[in-house]
Amino acid sequence: MNFRTAYSVRPLRLVILLLLTSPFAHADLAQATGPRLYVLDCGTLVNNKPEEYNLKRDEVKDTNMGVTCYLVVHPKGVLLFDTGLNDRIVGRPLYENVVDGYAQIKFNTLSGQLADIGVTPAKIDYLVLSHYHWDHVGNAGDFAGSTWLVYKGDRDSMFSKAARAYPWFGQYAPLENSKTIVLSGDHDVFADGTVVVLATPGHTEGHCSLLVRLKNTGPVVLSGDLYHYSEERELKRMPDEEKTTGTVESRQKVEELLRRTRAQLWIGHSMEFFRSVRKSPAWYD
Repeated sequence: MNFRTAYSVRPLRLVILLLLTSPFAHADLAQATGPRLYVLDCGTLVNNKPEEYNLKRDEVKDTNMGVTCYLVVHPKGVLLFDTGLNDRIVGRPLYENVVDGYAQIKFNTLSGQLADIGVTPAKIDYLVLSHYHWDHVGNAGDFAGSTWLVYKGDRDSMFSKAARAYPWFGQYAPLENSKTIVLSGDHDVFADGTVVVLATPGHTEGHCSLLVRLKNTGPVVLSGDLYHYSEERELKRMPDEEKTTGTVESRQKVEELLRRTRAQLWIGHSMEFFRSVRKSPAWYD
């Protein structure tokens, strides 16, 4: 080996060694002794209609919306919360993927981000969808082998005659035959209080949020679509149609939980949150 070859190979060996010993390496996943929370980039919605949420344009810092998915690794199992925009739109132009006035853009696949940390669909024990809207269920069918935790109202809506005509029905259709646990009230997934599905109906009948208690980060509530913008919370606004469907009560429930536990509220659609949160392969514990 000449000097030039040796000089080029050694840095490569060093990079490989660093990757193998990185705290984000695959083997480390199995070493989690308590809940670990990964934030996954599941796309972005290009939108300029804050009026739909009873907000004026000059009241919202950024009207676009991040789309987040979350992976919870627990010593007793692995849970995926939401599956985001469909992986098939990665790299496609905005004009091809517009739904209800929301243009979709995506740079990373959910499957690829999971593979980066050594997770395949077969390793997902539990699937929880905050609700059944298209920007939260884009890859749900890939996880039909998991145990699906869902509230009856949402499951009934997802497989109604009308829903079967949705263009995106096929993205979650395999869940119809999944092993399913129909929830009632809050649900302690691992029976130790660390990962709790919170019943927060209103946005949809079976909408839910997720409480994750982390040793170092502290408790975190993943809000689903209980809020879309942080300004909704600050200014106490919501869509008119949700004022009588349960959102008022669900927000009160979560706000009381936040006060009692001093938990953080993570609003997944907030671009401010989306930009600043550490994303996988980094994690929170």
